[in-house]
Amino acid sequence: MILVVGYDLHAPDRDYPAVEALLKSARSWAHPQGSLWFIDTGREPTWWRDQLRAVGDANDEYFVCRLHNNWATFETSQSVNEWLKSPARTW
Repeated sequence: MILVVGYDLHAPDRDYPAVEALLKSARSWAHPQGSLWFIDTGREPTWWRDQLRAVGDANDEYFVCRLHNNWATFETSQSVNEWLKSPARTW
């Protein structure tokens, strides 16, 4: 399934490298905007939320939801659009 992951990391540490490493551990991913990722995974949103909480700070915010194959973009990179359109995606 394709998940949308958004986050807002707050002080003190703003653990961007740890969050990025976790998201890149998905079977496939795209990073269209600063705090927004798409991941192709077999794991549920709650699993990803819990993993993100484990690598971040207690006051960080996370949003994880399933994306269905009904989307639209504007001024998004060609590589992200191609990632979304790929027949390899597990919608």
